[in-house]
Amino acid sequence: MENVGDWSKHDNKKYVGKIDRIYVSMTESYEVEYFVDNFLETHNYAVSNKNRDIITNALEDFPGKAPFKRHDLISFLEGKFKK
Repeated sequence: MENVGDWSKHDNKKYVGKIDRIYVSMTESYEVEYFVDNFLETHNYAVSNKNRDIITNALEDFPGKAPFKRHDLISFLEGKFKK
């Protein structure tokens, strides 16, 4: 699995707390980056800039409204990218 670590700046290097485990704040770049990388890893996709772009572009079509529940985002992406 390719490990690409060149996301831009991270605003919170300590990804902790119950809220962060339930919700993804689309205004916090680190949360989105963490979510995307975690989705790719847990679904056995290569962590690459190309795959990151595919996932972030797909998230733009998410029909829900903030706050975005992590579970809902995962279900949405799994529906779009069935293996």
